[in-house]
Amino acid sequence: MSINNIEVMPIDHIFKYIMGSKTKSVSTINGKEYLYFGGAGYFQLQSHPELIEAAAGALVKYGFACGTSRTITGTTNLLLELEESLAAYFGTEAAAYLPSGYLSNIAGFQALAQLDLFDIIFIDEGSHYCNIDGALLSGKTLLKFKHLDINDLKAKIEENSIKKMKPLIATDGLFPIWAELAPVDEYLKLAEIYNGAVWVDDSHSVGILGEQGRGIFEYYGLSSDRLFMGATLSKAFGAYGGFVTGNVSFIDQVHTGNVMTGSSSPPSSSVAAALKGLEIIRKHPELRKKLWGNAAYLKNKLGELGIQVENNYLPIVTFALGKKENMQELHASLMEKGIYIQHVNYVGAGANGVLRIVVSSEHTKEQMDYLVESLKGLI
Repeated sequence: MSINNIEVMPIDHIFKYIMGSKTKSVSTINGKEYLYFGGAGYFQLQSHPELIEAAAGALVKYGFACGTSRTITGTTNLLLELEESLAAYFGTEAAAYLPSGYLSNIAGFQALAQLDLFDIIFIDEGSHYCNIDGALLSGKTLLKFKHLDINDLKAKIEENSIKKMKPLIATDGLFPIWAELAPVDEYLKLAEIYNGAVWVDDSHSVGILGEQGRGIFEYYGLSSDRLFMGATLSKAFGAYGGFVTGNVSFIDQVHTGNVMTGSSSPPSSSVAAALKGLEIIRKHPELRKKLWGNAAYLKNKLGELGIQVENNYLPIVTFALGKKENMQELHASLMEKGIYIQHVNYVGAGANGVLRIVVSSEHTKEQMDYLVESLKGLI
């Protein structure tokens, strides 16, 4: 394609699947409708009419953006309301909202470093890119421990304990490829022994784990001033932006840190959508129970096909079929049947990638049954 006599190269070799509709159980990809089992819209709130209405109303009132940072004139009553709602939902003293979930890790690590709460970071080697980037940008020494390996973590901490260095143990809460839960309860015990702290990127847990949907800390029944968390509103809550929660001194440091002062204030439409997503999840716990039920139903059906599944209610099923070509062939065969799942190369997926199925609270049994029937003979 040529624009103003400048040759513009197509990028469909990178972005192979182009979404042409709202993301729902049936979505338009590359101009064709597919039964959609991908992404992380666990309740499909991204397409909820109340979120769209809230975002549109804020867009009309506040415009798209304000052109300055939060610490100048970029803070609105809507932003303050969202932060108060986040703190109330997660049961913390305060919360800070950021333009993206990626930034929540960078802001969180920098705030903890400014408060001198740690001297060295031990991070799960399978952590998300943003968790590792946040750790690196803190300027502190970073050591990786083996994925979910508490013994390797203990050994590495003990090797450094003679230096009296306060450890920060960092991890994802729910690892999104294989749906593994970090043993945060064990990490907290180590933090208490060595006068350290724990940081969790809980982006895939919030909204779906725990009776109230508060994530990995609620799942384990944990409460401690050594626990810190950042996450995103773009998955279970259906909106956009990141956040961190914690005590007032920690959140004050986030609000005055480089990420907040150096970023433009986020669009008010995203803020309003986040408020509405929080409200829906808080008022409708039955959505969570429906999600858990769908996950159990689909996992039981897939298990009957010989796919190895974990006996839990996490809405993710991941499996591999040896060679990359085998998985590409299965993926293509499903698309011919009008079904989209993910063949993904991501953190923890390995060189050949994996096949990943994500079910939402809004998928019907008929849709799940069709997926299972379509998989028969392909695996």
